[in-house]
Amino acid sequence: MNGMAAALLGKPARIGAVARVTLTQLVRMRLFLVPAAFSVLFLALQFIPYQEGLGIEFRGVAQLELLKDIALGCMQLFGLVFSVAATALLIPRDTEDRILYTILCKPVPRFDYLCGKLLGVWGLIFLMVLFMDGMMCLLVGMREAAITAELTQALAAGGYSAQDMQPYLEQVAAAGNDWNTQRGILALLLNFGVLTSLTLLISCFTSGTIVSIIFALGAYIIGMFQGNLFSIIFSGQGITPFMRGIEHTFAVFVPDFSIFTVSDSAAGGAVLPWGMLGGMALVAAGYMLVHLLTATWLFKRKEF
Repeated sequence: MNGMAAALLGKPARIGAVARVTLTQLVRMRLFLVPAAFSVLFLALQFIPYQEGLGIEFRGVAQLELLKDIALGCMQLFGLVFSVAATALLIPRDTEDRILYTILCKPVPRFDYLCGKLLGVWGLIFLMVLFMDGMMCLLVGMREAAITAELTQALAAGGYSAQDMQPYLEQVAAAGNDWNTQRGILALLLNFGVLTSLTLLISCFTSGTIVSIIFALGAYIIGMFQGNLFSIIFSGQGITPFMRGIEHTFAVFVPDFSIFTVSDSAAGGAVLPWGMLGGMALVAAGYMLVHLLTATWLFKRKEF
């Protein structure tokens, strides 16, 4: 009983140690230069001479929406590429550097090793997205303040009273930073966590980094259009319980990634309730656990 308690108490420490090593490995690869490049892009957007054909009352709203759309697009692209490429590289690099043998010759269960790898990758993704999110909020806030000042001056020159200006100023504020966009970014992070765990699972039965990347990207594309794919396959045949069972079994291992892609809608004004986000978190946790358990089963049978 004491041995079991010691093993359970030591599990978080082992997972944390592997996660720290993984995080250090990824930092040494200078991957932080990627969000730095995006930051330069965000700064450049501040100096673009926007041309708007709208009246003075609606000036600036499109600018703020464009800034957020580009920032969120950069986060999505970065998370997709990094989740797949970095995770697919981890086990082959550990094998090549002999780190894997050093870890596994110690009393470190395979599950703890894989879970630590997953947390290390997701942790760095979280930090980089947090940095990019902070940069986006800073620049959108600066742009919003400048637009508000310009709009107030233009409306005052047009004879608007302070009360008449208020609806237009509120429209600019609504297009700027808001907590709803942050909820969309949280959904993005859940998406990256699921994609990371899926890539880790794939890397446990493939023979190389490139093959793992190709399979993971293919699974992501299939997952994004999973519903449409099964509709095409089963079209004209009717949905029988057997076919529905095949679809649900397939969805256990290849997630429906489209349920996590709500950041654009959130930035556009669609409200994301906390209950909906909590449901996404439970689904993401379920997928990651299934992927980790399956990867552990495969990893125990893999020869190094």
